[in-house]
Amino acid sequence: MEYFKHICEILNRYAKFNLFTNSTRCPMLSQRAHQGILAMAHVAQTPAHRSVTVASIAQFLELSVSYTESLVKVLKQNDLLQASRGPGGGYQLKRDLQTLTAWDVVKCFEIIEQSDPEKRPSSETLAVDLLYEEYLRIEKDFLKNFSLSSLVKAVPVNAQIQKVNNLPFNFKPLPKGLMPVAPNSVFDLSKFMQLTHA
Repeated sequence: MEYFKHICEILNRYAKFNLFTNSTRCPMLSQRAHQGILAMAHVAQTPAHRSVTVASIAQFLELSVSYTESLVKVLKQNDLLQASRGPGGGYQLKRDLQTLTAWDVVKCFEIIEQSDPEKRPSSETLAVDLLYEEYLRIEKDFLKNFSLSSLVKAVPVNAQIQKVNNLPFNFKPLPKGLMPVAPNSVFDLSKFMQLTHA
């Protein structure tokens, strides 16, 4: 996944510490959060008048269609994607790309564990909890300041997306019909015969 390594390089420019290892995903985020970001980037790079099918997203992410549907469902429930039905139907961004951040996507998939107030933590546990809370705050601030449009620029345009005269819904232009060579009525028949024999 060369495009993902490119994304990691861009994110590293904004980080004060090394967020990434040699793995294919950022250890700072869950796998589903990464997949959600890439799914949004794939939809966002598609022209506004077109929709993206789940099958196209699944192929882009190299995931099964059923698993991809679960990702798209979460994004739709959080008002990031909207669906359209009928010919050429699929998914489009529900919000303006320029207003979206990486955090808008990540928070849909991340589950923050809350500490149990009934338990009395030890001083060591409390110190770890404070450190973890600070880490979450830094992570959240970082992702809030990282625009989703930056990721879209890093993800290559899907080679399978073909432009067909920029028509909506991928409809191909209709072939031009041939005009019949014949008189308009029986009253024009004699004139038509004269023209054809001229």
